[in-house]
Parts: sequence; C-alpha cells; structure tokens
Amino acid sequence: MPEVENKTRAGKREIPIPKPTTGASEDVLRDETDLYGDEAEIAPRRRKRTDARVPIMKKRGETAEETAEPPEEDAEEKPKKKEKTSGKSLPKIAPAKKQKKKKKPKKRRIYRSLYDLMTASGSNGPIKPIRVFGREIRFWPLIILAAVAILAGGVMLNNSNLTITEQTVTVVGLPNELEGYRIVVLSDMNGKRFGDEQSLLLRTLNGLKYDAIFCVGDMVGASGNAEPFWEFIEGLRSPEKVYFICGDSDPGPYIKGARSTEGILSQLILEDWILGAIERGANYVDAPKLIQVKDAKLWVSPATMLNLETTSTLETWQDQTDQEVDGVRSGINDDYTTLPLTTYRTKLAQTLYEAQREMSAADIHIALAHEPPSDEFIYTSEDHDPSVDRFLAAPELVVAGHYCGGVWRLPGVGAFFVPDATLPRGGWFPDQADVAGLSVVGETQKYVTRGLSTNGKVKLLPFRLFNEPEVSVLTLTSTLPENMLEAGG
Repeated sequence: MPEVENKTRAGKREIPIPKPTTGASEDVLRDETDLYGDEAEIAPRRRKRTDARVPIMKKRGETAEETAEPPEEDAEEKPKKKEKTSGKSLPKIAPAKKQKKKKKPKKRRIYRSLYDLMTASGSNGPIKPIRVFGREIRFWPLIILAAVAILAGGVMLNNSNLTITEQTVTVVGLPNELEGYRIVVLSDMNGKRFGDEQSLLLRTLNGLKYDAIFCVGDMVGASGNAEPFWEFIEGLRSPEKVYFICGDSDPGPYIKGARSTEGILSQLILEDWILGAIERGANYVDAPKLIQVKDAKLWVSPATMLNLETTSTLETWQDQTDQEVDGVRSGINDDYTTLPLTTYRTKLAQTLYEAQREMSAADIHIALAHEPPSDEFIYTSEDHDPSVDRFLAAPELVVAGHYCGGVWRLPGVGAFFVPDATLPRGGWFPDQADVAGLSVVGETQKYVTRGLSTNGKVKLLPFRLFNEPEVSVLTLTSTLPENMLEAGG
C-alpha cells in the first residue's frame, strides 16, 4: 500500500509535510514556526487577509461600529489568544477613521392657521411653556389672545353703551315755573353714531322727559362730518329744544371770507354744519337767548361773553363796521371781504347789550361752555356790580364738556389726565371733582359732563376705557338738599 503524503492546511493553501525519517521525527515538528514558516515567506495575498478582522463598509460613509452586529447578551466573552510570532512584530494596521454621524434634518412643521401655531406649546413646539408660581402653563399664547379678544370686546361694548346720569341742581330763588325743569346735557359727539342714524341715542332721549337739550361743543369734531349730528336733530320729537355751541374741534364757526350767494347775514359767514343744524330746527347760541317758561325767564348765553363789558364791546364793533363801510365805498377790496363778518359780530354785540339790560335779578342765567372755565374766570364774573358795570349777571349754573371724563379711567382711581393746562400739574392726576359732575365755585355751580366720545387732545388710544358715554340730565329745584339741611341743623 503506497504511503499517502500527509498534508496540512494553512488557509486555502495546502503545505505538504515531509515523511518522517528514522531519527529525524523529533526535528520535523518541533514547534509551530516550522509548521507555518517565517512570516516573511507568506505570500502578500495572505497578509491582506489579516485585514479581514476589520469589518467591510457596506455603505459609503458608515463606520465600523454601525455595520458590526451587536453581540448576543448570553454569549460569554471569549479570551483573546495571544498569537505567537517568530520574534518579528506584525505590521500595525491603521484603525479606520471614524466618520461623524450626520444628523438627519428635522422636518419643519407647517402651521396652517394662527390657532395651530398658538396651540403648538410644548417641549417640542416652537413656543415653550412658561412657569407661573411653580406651575407650567401651556398654550399661553392662546390664553393671551383670548384675553385680548375679551378686553377688545368689552371696550367696544363699553364705547357703544349709553349711561344716564341724573343730577339735581339746587338754585336759590328759582321761580315756581322752573321747578323741576329738566335739561339734557350732551357733549363731544365728534361725529360718532350710536346705532343706525343715531337710533340708540334717540331711543334713549325719546324715553326721557326733558324741557331742553344743551349741546356744549364738539358735536361734529375735527372730521367735519356733520351727518351724525344732523341725524340726531332730525330724529328728535322737538328739535327746537336743542341749544348748541361750537367746540374747539368743530369747524368754524365762521368760514374764511364770505359766500358770494345772497341770503341773510348768518348764511353768508357761518359754517355749513351750523347752518344745517339751524335749518333742522336747532338754536345756535353765540349770543344770549331767552327761553320763556310761562312768566319765568331762563337766559342761555355763551360763557365767552360773561366778562365782556357790553357798552364798550358794542362801540368797538360799531366803529369797526363804520370804517369798513367807508372802505367799501372807497373801493378797498379787503374791507369788502371782511365787512360781512364785522357786521355779524356787531349784531352779536348789540344782542349782548340788549340782553344785559333786560335781565333781572329774578331771571335764571345758565352759561354754556365747551371747555370748563377756570375758577378765576367765574369769580371775575361774580365780582361785577350790576348797578354800575355793564356785564351779564353772574350765572347760577355753568355747563361744560371737553374733558370726556378723562377718556381713560382706572377703577377706584378715576381719570389720570384731562386736557386743561390751567389745572395743577397741567391736567395730570386731577382732582376728580374737576373732571366730571357738579361742583361749586363761589355762588356759581359748575357741571361737567363726561360726554359721548373721545377728546383728540388726550394722547391715548382713541377709545374710552372704563368710561361709558354719558347722557346727563339736570333737574332744577329750589329745595335744599338733605345734607345741607342736616349741616344747618
């Protein structure tokens, strides 16, 4: 039987083992180095296989850690065998460079509505929760938005409502015919509508019992839109009971120059909004007017005429008129342009002169003012001696507006600004008794209504805050109030 040559396997290469001979068997397999030979004799292909322990990158950019299979939990870690070498160190294999793991871009959420954005409050949302008193508040933008909406709705409702304020005014020596005489005081409409064609305002007034309506300025306002004011007059059952004056924001009262059309003197020089109100039945008070109530006389005059000496005023305007008439006859064009206005003012001075002489101590005098007159102004009107000086008698009552209740009021505090430079601190943090309501200055009473709209001189947002529009109703009486009777007792 032929002897089969023993072979041993080294990788894929089979290396023949020589037959042992007598006396040489111990020398043939004395150690492993003789079996595998020197490392340098291994073909280059074999040395490349030593890199097989480095995992092959399956995909470009993946690291060895990503491609390696996770070890089984139950498998015990086997100790690594130390490879015996023939004294020559193996070549060091450079470790594979770890590539940075690229983060996948986060998909941006698309918010299709404001509500969707406002409710995206959370740790993963664009709007993070806030902590208030140790509690986490989510969806806080939605809460703020709801609060703003509620506040805006409340402000709109507050500015559209009307509140009626009743005030009794005691007048010493009031004639019996004027006992219980009721006066509605309105101010600062500023072209605002309360309902369609002033339906809410008219419904409020037509449901009241009153004898006169005093509109104390800024009923049209800086916009110049007179339609709301005219709608108000047209809707009244008795428009002839309306007495109005011009405010600081109203156009006019006089146009620039004179109209070329023919007509009475007032039609030539007064603003259109005033003429429109007069045509609808209202009374424009730019000079004293008499309201006859049976045998009693109630005079209504503009407060600007209280401290005018009637005789000298009439003489001044009469002289001015005569000069302009002479100028017109001489062909002076400027005098021709100004003559209608000068003539109209002379007519007002004549009315003032006659009213001052007709007034008696038994008559009641009410002055209409847009801006509340100062205490000094009222004291001056009381100091005139009717027997010597030619001034209007001091009024028993002055009614005014302009402040609009301060426009913005704080609960429990009141108004913190009114547009009046004559007040202390220029109107900031005023005495609340001066802002609205009834007050006494000497022997004259002064009533200031909160009005219907806003004042452009109040540098705040154009709406009222905690300050409903007001319709004031004054009732004249000769009966002393109970607090005065108790103080006298």
